[in-house]
Amino acid sequence: MPESRLRSVVLISDFGDSPYTGIMRGVIKSIDPGIDVIDGTHGVPNFSALAGAYVVYNMYRWMPKESVIVAVIDPGVGGSRKALAVKAGDYYFVGPDNGVLYPAIAREGFQFGVALDYASVNKLATSKFKGKLPPQGWRVSDTFHGRDVFAPAAALIAINTPLDVLGVPISQSDMRKLTLEAVERQEEGYRLKIIYIDKFGNIALSATQGALPLRQWQRVAVTTSGGAMYQAVVGRKFSDVSPGDLVIYVNSFGFVEIAANQDSAARKMGVSIGDKVGIVPI
Repeated sequence: MPESRLRSVVLISDFGDSPYTGIMRGVIKSIDPGIDVIDGTHGVPNFSALAGAYVVYNMYRWMPKESVIVAVIDPGVGGSRKALAVKAGDYYFVGPDNGVLYPAIAREGFQFGVALDYASVNKLATSKFKGKLPPQGWRVSDTFHGRDVFAPAAALIAINTPLDVLGVPISQSDMRKLTLEAVERQEEGYRLKIIYIDKFGNIALSATQGALPLRQWQRVAVTTSGGAMYQAVVGRKFSDVSPGDLVIYVNSFGFVEIAANQDSAARKMGVSIGDKVGIVPI
């Protein structure tokens, strides 16, 4: 990669519409205003590493190669969890070691990673920072590592700082693992985990295309962990069923999903991320 070229930084968080996202962008731009900052999404459901992992896994491939993917879904901030920076395949990944980065890194192919050393990141970032720091200097807080660790580390990587000066080397086996694909075979059907619910109430399940031998137009019973049962039709698109009815299909990312045409399947079924549902052909 030419020294003059800066990598893009992609921000993914559960911060929503808050000052925190703008502050992270400002930190990155204050280290080098030439860095292209892409807001992937700040709408990941609060505190859900599982949902965040789904978003990272399905988003990073659409970003420019060599991008630094920063995921800040971090309910363990300030605790014992490590902070990571990893080179995997054509991308860099930065974020907490709570599983949010693991599926994407495992698929892309782990090459080299470090557990970020806060003092090293802070010292290097401070030396390059072009904003106005507090009189007491830039200290790493216990509650905002997005600003104090992840954004500066991503900016340093974007300007071609080697990972090995930012922390202590780790292996893939050292990382906290999280899986997006898990299908439990049952006597009459399958049991899957809800791994993401989008703003429309569409329910992404822990199975990819081909994992469930369902045929188009087949009717299935969908049961929730609370014991409620619903009928759905296996289709390809929302309009394969009448408004309000449930359809099961493979979404644009290749995951099995349940939707209600022009309605919220999650609200209709009363389910949340992390719940399990059963699917039984009728």
